[in-house]
Amino acid sequence: MADNKFVRIGTKGLKIAKLNDDGLVVGEPLSLPGTTEADITVTSENATINADDGPYMTLSSGISKVTLKLSNYFLTPEAKQMILGTKYAMGMEVYGDDAMPNHVAIMFETQLQSNESHPLYMGLLNGTFKFPESKNKTKGSGAPDPSPDEIEGEFVLQERGDRKVAVVNGFSSDPKFDKDTFTNYVMPKDQTTLDAAIQKFADALKQAESPTSKG
Repeated sequence: MADNKFVRIGTKGLKIAKLNDDGLVVGEPLSLPGTTEADITVTSENATINADDGPYMTLSSGISKVTLKLSNYFLTPEAKQMILGTKYAMGMEVYGDDAMPNHVAIMFETQLQSNESHPLYMGLLNGTFKFPESKNKTKGSGAPDPSPDEIEGEFVLQERGDRKVAVVNGFSSDPKFDKDTFTNYVMPKDQTTLDAAIQKFADALKQAESPTSKG
């Protein structure tokens, strides 16, 4: 990959899965077409301490949270039920005091210009979203110019073996990439498949970081 030049192009195939208290998927993931942007911000805290009348050392807290801002032309009632806990029946969507955002996992793919046949898969493990604003513009005399809904969520670190993880990137251009392992790592349906995915990654990482593989 070091010999290629890459840029990220597009956002497609976005899926959302509702999670239970153990971080396991409840039901089936829901596809969310119409996504125009998926902006990810990784937050970490750095602090510089002073000594000897000057800067002495910079300390980092590591990653504390990840923010995802989604722009989508229309969030369906099914999507808002899964993400925000709204109520829907008889064609009526109700935002009430009992609407509580659910914990969800997110997966989508983007394209790498220099390697168009192998997408970059992106996964966010566990987060909750705020209620979106609704933008409704009048129709002008020209072509329609709809405004997408914007929804923002915060994702927290999750236990994955001996480490805590918030975001996973899956490079399908790597011959060793396994889509099933990636999916089970991000959206595990049960503890057994999650443990298997964690172990596969741990074994591969150990092999990749061994002196023999580097030599």
